[in-house]
Amino acid sequence: MKNGKNKAGTGRKSARKDAPKPIGDRLLTLQDAAEVLRLSTRTVREYVSRGEIEGRIIGGRWRFRRADLDAFFENAPRKWDFAEKGGDED
Repeated sequence: MKNGKNKAGTGRKSARKDAPKPIGDRLLTLQDAAEVLRLSTRTVREYVSRGEIEGRIIGGRWRFRRADLDAFFENAPRKWDFAEKGGDED
């Protein structure tokens, strides 16, 4: 690169690999996130505290990206094993 320009000559540097993800259409509230996942707000907060759902506190309120909720859903096990956690056995 000469004179700070890339090969295309645009003067812009290539995007970094660790660039932040775009926010998208809008951020969801805790209540919105719970409704999307059909969980209680308490359960959503628990998943956040365990690092399973990504969320941020902005202005004193939880905010979520829809893409992060979709990723959580896609990565969730197809069948939950509640027997290990003291659940009822059939």
